[in-house]
Amino acid sequence: MGYSRTYQGIIWTNHALERLKARKIPQEYAWKTFRFPDGSKQGKSGGSQEFTKKIDSYSVTLIAKQNDKKEWIILSAWIDPPIQGSIDVKDHHKTKESTVSWIIRTIFKLFKKTS
Repeated sequence: MGYSRTYQGIIWTNHALERLKARKIPQEYAWKTFRFPDGSKQGKSGGSQEFTKKIDSYSVTLIAKQNDKKEWIILSAWIDPPIQGSIDVKDHHKTKESTVSWIIRTIFKLFKKTS
């Protein structure tokens, strides 16, 4: 899956391209989200916009902002649910494992106190 700094006339930051690769999001999904959003709202940082689109069984979110030349720049993107094998799935498993480990440790501590 190839990614380009200028895709469909839009500028993509290195961060956005890294997020797409790590999350295994096709650049076309992100572009469609920007070009044909189901919804948009003001982003959290000044001047940014958050675009969302449902594609297949996924909800894609994209953050973009215009520069001084009024060119659109894609800042970041994510997808829900995460795509299998992506960094978000791996992070989710780590969190889940650490939560399970904490529960098991807590249960053992409770049994030790009552013994």
